Amino acid sequence: MLLFDAAPPLTSAEFLERCGTFLEPRLLQFLRELSIAPRALPKYADPAVFEDIPEDRAVGPRSAVMAQYARWEIALRNMLAKLRGAKLGLDPEPNLVKLSVFESTAETAARNAFGLSDPLERELALDRARWAFFDDMEWHHLFNFEALCIYRCKLLILEKWAACRVGDPEKNLTAAAARAEQRADSTQQ
Repeated sequence: MLLFDAAPPLTSAEFLERCGTFLEPRLLQFLRELSIAPRALPKYADPAVFEDIPEDRAVGPRSAVMAQYARWEIALRNMLAKLRGAKLGLDPEPNLVKLSVFESTAETAARNAFGLSDPLERELALDRARWAFFDDMEWHHLFNFEALCIYRCKLLILEKWAACRVGDPEKNLTAAAARAEQRADSTQQ
């Protein structure tokens, strides 16, 4: 069991190595490619797309939890873009993922985090919301592939914060914010 404020009990590499003993290569590859920050709706997001396809003929593994998470994360990011746009007086439309769904918990998480003045606390609040999403899904999937996906994503969150704790967290965050601003400036030019 992973705890949000604890250090990761193993690295992603160790976790994937252990999973590799029991999973077929395509499932292991899927786990390896998981992200806590999906940038697009996954091709497998619509259950109707693979409803009639037998598992052995499906292009990739089925993961309803990760499809649901991708939709939730994109809704969260869209709401953050809208809030930032409103604050800066800019049109958020160019930064939104089109055809995404509305998720009330994602909107609430975005609004709560956006209201915090400290960037470190804001990021922490967003990751706590992500963690809560996975906690809500976890009890439905105790001993299946979905449970491994949830564990991997939680482990990625823990590793992110463990990396921030190395050295001076404020300097790490300031450097990350500067990189993000540079990327944003370069995309607007």
